[in-house]
Amino acid sequence: MDVSTADATKGGRLLRDAAEVALLGESGEELSRLRVHVVVHPGLEEPLITESTIDALGIQVVSFSKGLWRHASDPPSVARRSARPSE
Repeated sequence: MDVSTADATKGGRLLRDAAEVALLGESGEELSRLRVHVVVHPGLEEPLITESTIDALGIQVVSFSKGLWRHASDPPSVARRSARPSE
């Protein structure tokens, strides 16, 4: 299958079985869980998720550039920080 990004269209691979994705809070608590279909895109350096997956997980972006978000069940005063990949 072809997978498009902002700069290219490449061959991708849809995994046969659905997977489960869990959104975890800072203390490892599960905030939401969702079954998804995974597409492997050669050359991507970080995982991407679609807008519908973001909505289904209950993620509300506070600041893209600062990596701040809250869960739909959080009060408006909460701003969580995105996890950084370990190097």
